Amino acid sequence: MRKTTAAVLAASAIALPNATAWASATSHAVVAKKKVVTKAKSFTGSPAYAGRWGEIQVTIVVRRTTTTNLATRKKTVKRTITSVKVPLYPDHTDRSIFINQQALPILEQEVLQAQFNPNVEMVSGATYTSNGFVQSLQAALAAAKRV
Repeated sequence: MRKTTAAVLAASAIALPNATAWASATSHAVVAKKKVVTKAKSFTGSPAYAGRWGEIQVTIVVRRTTTTNLATRKKTVKRTITSVKVPLYPDHTDRSIFINQQALPILEQEVLQAQFNPNVEMVSGATYTSNGFVQSLQAALAAAKRV
């Protein structure tokens, strides 16, 4: 019984690599070749009015990935906001500096989560900043969608 079991196991160990090689040689999987092009570009919204505190301006960086299926010539484009910066914001008083230090990082995170949806959540206590931020963001998003 042991000799028979050993002989069967030895034969299958020898035959298994050959069977695997034969199966891989006979199966020709069709793999669609793709061409992927990625570009990043920044878009700056127009300065928006933040009440009596001044103006605010938003700049977004958008990564555009174009994937072309070489067999069918079908293109798909995916846009992703990778970063948000606020180069211009009200900072002429200690109070406005304090408010913007608290509110701007939250607004930037909201944009990264919402992506191309301009309906970001407002920050309590920073209503003028939030409104101006959204207005400038909408201008930057409109510019990004045109390209």
